Amino acid sequence: MKIRSEEEQRRICEEEDAQPYLPGFTWGEYCRLPESRQQYEAQKFFQIAASSLGYWKSCSLAPCRRAKACRGFLSKAQAMSHYDQKNFPPYIREGAFRQEATPKETARLFGVEDEEGNG
Repeated sequence: MKIRSEEEQRRICEEEDAQPYLPGFTWGEYCRLPESRQQYEAQKFFQIAASSLGYWKSCSLAPCRRAKACRGFLSKAQAMSHYDQKNFPPYIREGAFRQEATPKETARLFGVEDEEGNG
């Protein structure tokens, strides 16, 4: 096991903190946000893919249907539930297919390879 010097460890942490993460945030900036704000920012990010997939067409939220794009956020009650995926907009939670398709569409839109190496 290699022991790192304090300076080397600090440099590694600074590099990790400076990595781009979500639009407008580095990994370090995102990690320092309160959990509720992290969820809000992640939901904004996944709204792009949800809009591309056309989930707004069957959404129960009028603002999404009017805008013809995803505009929904989890309510405080939904965010406080014991549901695992608090980073997705509300209607993505409605089914496993949507939960699988959304990250794949995000990867496709941003030109990033997904877990299967597609992209």
